[in-house]
Parts: sequence; C-alpha cells; structure tokens
Amino acid sequence: MSFIKKILLVFILCHGFLYAQQEHSISVFGEADKINEIETYIVNVEFRDVIGDTYRNIKGKTVSELEKEFAAALSKENIMYRISSYAYTTSAFYFYKTTSLDEVKKIISKKIEGVTNTKVDIIAKQMTNEQIGTLSKEAVNDARNTANQIAVNIGKKVGEIIQIENLNNKYKYYNVVAVKEPTKYYVKVTFSLE
Repeated sequence: MSFIKKILLVFILCHGFLYAQQEHSISVFGEADKINEIETYIVNVEFRDVIGDTYRNIKGKTVSELEKEFAAALSKENIMYRISSYAYTTSAFYFYKTTSLDEVKKIISKKIEGVTNTKVDIIAKQMTNEQIGTLSKEAVNDARNTANQIAVNIGKKVGEIIQIENLNNKYKYYNVVAVKEPTKYYVKVTFSLE
C-alpha cells in the first residue's frame, strides 16, 4: 500500500471516529454572573486650541494655556495631574490614572472651552484562581441545566463531561457602555449523550 493511501486511510478512520463522537455528545455554553471590582480609572482628556469668537465672547487660547488653566483647576481638587500625554500641532491628549471614582467625577466636571473629556477607561481587578474556580463551577452547572433541557426534548440523557473550554482571562477590560448590565463569565462544556 502506498504512503498516500495509508495517510488517506488514517484520515478516513479518524474522521469516522470524530463523527461518531459528535453524534453522541452535546456542546453548550454555560454562564455565571461576575461582579466586577474596579482597579483603575483612566480619564482621557483632549486639549484643542480655542479660536477667539467675539460673537460668543470667547478669548482665543493655545493648548499650553489650556493645560495651565486645567492644571490649576485640578490642583485645587488635589488630583494627580498629567500622567502621560502626546501632542499634535493644535491639540494634546492627557491620561489621568486614578483609583478614585470621585476624582474621575471631578475631572469630568471641569468645563473649560477647548478641553474635551473624550472617554473613561475602566480596568477591572484581575480575578484570582479561586474566583475563576467558583465562576467556572456555576457556569458548568448552568451548561448542564441547558444540556438537560435540550436532551429531554430529543429523547436523550446527558452523561459525563467530555470537555470544558474556559473562554475567560484573569484580566478583563470593564465595559463602560454596558455598566448596568452584569458581566457574564462563559464556559463551553461538551457532555456525552446517552
């Protein structure tokens, strides 16, 4: 038997075995609600040159003038100023890093022409292995409940776990847009069907 025929035979046998396994298993996603603990807030602030406008009675200011004015306004609030920055010809961007939500609110509340609060990044604390274990157990139980409901409807019974895929990291970015929605922790679980 030639080498190519042997490889084809092995491939066909493996494919048949995998297909047979798939017929007798079910894969579902399980979820658990994760409570986020915030580690850091990063406020992104942009400064842009202000062009004078006599109609609105606005005096023109350069980026450097705005930086000084904003720093003076923040220094009254005891907020750490200018963690890092980068600048273009008519604008500059600054990143304020803090662990205090009150500081974030104070930074955002400063209303100065030419200063724009572009966004706030929220970084969640890294999960511990214990937290991962607890959330995974809850998600696996949820997956088993889902698999049981499906299996009952097709006249089968859920057996042992064949495989668990954890799709999560220890370190997560916190979704500011969905701040009122609970964060979900997902696992994919494959069960045998009997």
